[in-house]
Amino acid sequence: MARHHHGVIDDSAPPFETSRQARLAGTERSLARRLARGDLVRLRPGVYLSSELWQSYDVDAKFRARVFAAAEVTCPGTVFSHDSAAALLRLPGLGPWPQRVNVLGSAASGGRSSAGIHRLSAPDDPEAVEINQFSVTSLARTAIDVSARADFARAVCMVDAALRPARRGEFRHTHGVADVDKARMHELIAGRAPFPGLARAKLALAFGDGDSGSIGESISRVQMHLIGFPPPMLQVPFYDDDGLIGYVDFFWPQFGLIGEFDGRVKYREREYLRGQLPEEVVWAEKRREDRLRRRVRSLARWDWQVANDQRQLARRLRSHGLPLAA
Repeated sequence: MARHHHGVIDDSAPPFETSRQARLAGTERSLARRLARGDLVRLRPGVYLSSELWQSYDVDAKFRARVFAAAEVTCPGTVFSHDSAAALLRLPGLGPWPQRVNVLGSAASGGRSSAGIHRLSAPDDPEAVEINQFSVTSLARTAIDVSARADFARAVCMVDAALRPARRGEFRHTHGVADVDKARMHELIAGRAPFPGLARAKLALAFGDGDSGSIGESISRVQMHLIGFPPPMLQVPFYDDDGLIGYVDFFWPQFGLIGEFDGRVKYREREYLRGQLPEEVVWAEKRREDRLRRRVRSLARWDWQVANDQRQLARRLRSHGLPLAA
């Protein structure tokens, strides 16, 4: 079993401005004028951020900023949980993030919520990790909590990502968040049962697979399952006379078929370019695909649009000779 330990994550909060700071500095009128001009965005009562910086954020970063803004006004010892913890741990947000920030509520609080903070009555997490002096539920606990409240596709994406070993350079690897395995997650579920969403969490965990390499691969795998295709092997290495060609996303050996999800991110983001120009990455990918095609009967590729549409994905894979499971 993978060892589970506490960790401290250095994830600096955005440069907020607060009403309290303005009051102490005597700049309340200036803050109000800048807010009225649209120079500032109010993330919650009394906490503001530069509009220019806010607009530069993607959807995930905007939700993380809201969580950090809530941390500015919560009591010490508050544990952020569910989607809020998932966003800070960089688990994937399939679909929109919630409007409110989630924290664990004590028995005394009765799970009451206020000012955009949703307090959820749930057991404490003794394995919470610390981020900038406030606490977040552990990786395993977070995936279980979210999967208990999510639909099957979103739950599987969360569980797959939690089970996937952190790669060098990724957030969890850089900040020492321990990997987790299914055995540990089963222990946590068994220790809390029964609880609302237990069946959903168990179903997602049973289907979850840390070999699923990205959220796009996870949603593709869910769609294949719902369509009724036979389950593929994941991350299978292929070789030729020149050595390792690479690892493919999906492989059905009985049909000689490789499946590849192409999210296009590897042609844009620095993490995937690794110092190469986009056109160099495209050329290398073409050479890799040519080598793979010589090893199998067929190779199917698809993007986000196809992955999100069961009918399109079904047509794509059937056109490459993949039948429904018997």
